[in-house]
Amino acid sequence: MAAPQLNHALFNQALILIREGDMRRARALGFHDEELQSLSRLRASEIESLIHEFPGVARFELDHETFKAALRRVDRDQDRDGIVDQCIRRGASVQMLVTFFGLTPNDCSARRTLLGVPSRQGRLPMPDEAVEHEAYRRWQTISHDPASPRAAEDIRGMLVLSEEVDLPLAVIWMLIKQWTEPEQAPQQSLPAEDETIEASSGKGMPG
Repeated sequence: MAAPQLNHALFNQALILIREGDMRRARALGFHDEELQSLSRLRASEIESLIHEFPGVARFELDHETFKAALRRVDRDQDRDGIVDQCIRRGASVQMLVTFFGLTPNDCSARRTLLGVPSRQGRLPMPDEAVEHEAYRRWQTISHDPASPRAAEDIRGMLVLSEEVDLPLAVIWMLIKQWTEPEQAPQQSLPAEDETIEASSGKGMPG
């Protein structure tokens, strides 16, 4: 596509860069050195003539592959933001948001405020044995590899389980780590937003 407006913008930008002595960026616009030298010698009226009488001297073309890659990046960022929001609404701890998404505590606080999710006050107890057994049973059908320690990295699966058994996501994360790493001593507490979650003394996978 060619248009006088595009040519005008191109030539003006090139002239600005020439005056600033930034020849590298001027060349990056597509000009050769001799073309930049010629352009710099033209009077304003001659540049206007060049723009309007020869509109095809410069063309604007879309790099389709780069554009597709940019769209995929935007989609990934939107998907990530949506998952972060879900995690916050489902009671993810700051530690989870840092681990899975690289957010800072300030990021978490600001995101929570924007979503209208209040800071958790006090300590949240872990579920009783019956609820934990139900969560464990459901996890076997949700996770592709429920016994692997990598299961604790499945944020999408944990979101599903959190909604199904109505437990905060931070509690779900702790439970799954206890189920998949029984050789490690169970954690006694876990940060939840600005506070901590009080953990029960679970002993690995439910029987």
